[in-house]
Amino acid sequence: MGYEVRGGPGSIRFTLTELERTTSMLTRTGAELLEGASLLARFPQFPAAMLALGTLMLRARVIGAVQSLAEAAGSCTARAAEAGVLALAVATARSTYEQAEFAAQRGMNEARGSLLPLTVMWDLANNKGRPRTQTTEDLINEMPSILGFPFGFLRDTEHGGMFKDPLAERLYPQLTEFLRDQNLLHLAPIKVRGQGPDRVVQFDGTIETLVELQKLAEREPPGSLLVTRFEDDEGPVYVMTIPGTQSDPLKDINEKFRRIRGTESEPELGNPWDGTGIVEGMGNDSKNLIPSVEEALRKSGANDGDRVVVTGYSQGGIHAVNIVNDEHLNKLFDFQHLTTFGSPTGQVPIPEDTLALHLEDRNDLVPGTDGSRNPEERNRLTVVFDGPDGSVELGTDGFGEAHKLENYESHARDLRGSKDPGVIESLGLLGTLFGQSRRGKVHSFRLGRQPKPEMKLPKKDEKRERLSRITPGR
Repeated sequence: MGYEVRGGPGSIRFTLTELERTTSMLTRTGAELLEGASLLARFPQFPAAMLALGTLMLRARVIGAVQSLAEAAGSCTARAAEAGVLALAVATARSTYEQAEFAAQRGMNEARGSLLPLTVMWDLANNKGRPRTQTTEDLINEMPSILGFPFGFLRDTEHGGMFKDPLAERLYPQLTEFLRDQNLLHLAPIKVRGQGPDRVVQFDGTIETLVELQKLAEREPPGSLLVTRFEDDEGPVYVMTIPGTQSDPLKDINEKFRRIRGTESEPELGNPWDGTGIVEGMGNDSKNLIPSVEEALRKSGANDGDRVVVTGYSQGGIHAVNIVNDEHLNKLFDFQHLTTFGSPTGQVPIPEDTLALHLEDRNDLVPGTDGSRNPEERNRLTVVFDGPDGSVELGTDGFGEAHKLENYESHARDLRGSKDPGVIESLGLLGTLFGQSRRGKVHSFRLGRQPKPEMKLPKKDEKRERLSRITPGR
């Protein structure tokens, strides 16, 4: 199957960034030239009486030098004016590009919005009952207009509304806060509850290594994350692997801890990768997860400044982008590379010193649940594949075959031999980080969300409850 590459060194967004940088450089150059011209113009003039004391040859040389300084000052002024004109022209070109891009995008959004009912029906009929990525994004962004007056203005400017930020970027945090205030959602600190046995595993040192680690993480007990240490000549490299959404509770871990503590009535620990984990990532920036991430890296041997690769599948990709974007963790570790598989990651920025690679399938609805495409930046590459390989039966349960990890494993293989400069750069960095080592030491950590405290009845209700037990019919 084919694929489309967005972002990286060949993107229009990178071109606009370069135009902005060029404008800044030309403006700075013009200012420096004007400063030089002013400095030359202030050069002291030699009095005629002083020149008369010298020889004819010396006077000629001094007069020639003064004239040269005046000519240099004039040249600097002229070049400064030219630099200013060029800076204005480049800035105008950049503005024209942006306006044209915005107008084109808004026109496409309006066309897709008007055709959205037909698009949804087409996807449901041809994509095994599920909307595609783009359709899912359109459904989210057009929801205010679907609801009708007075909600239409809630759309962003690209979709005919009044707000600069996309709807999902505004909606998810507010919805999370509302659910939490109404005691309908339990977001609590996530702790490292245990550690499985370490293993040494052989890998090939490519992006397929990251897929193998994802598959390994999916087979771990619910609530687990992996940290794999690779040795390199420049020092260790740590790969943190976060699995996708898990619906099962941490039954095995809870039973183990109850046996150890002898507290059979102890409340069950929450699985950080359950449905609440999606809300934690989309609406709370994975804040409760960050301390456990640091602890897992430290227990794996990571020190300040060590290189780290973060990878996640589905929900795990949401947490992965939040991890590399976390200010505290960024001060401790060097996040060199980020890879996500089938994840909605468009709402979260990526630090400039982290190279990101996002793999998406256009038939997969999950990457579209953030309501926006990933930003097309120099250090951020999104590869969108044209659909699953029809020769392999992946199953249609859950979010469908397009969202299966096995599908993204196939897509990762499709990147072999790619000629795209962004793909070459991203895969090349992975190869450099893994170095000559093909052996990784895998550490498995089991995490748990602190349980919701039991609510006690008020004293008045307790008294009424006791009376109802004593007096029948009351």
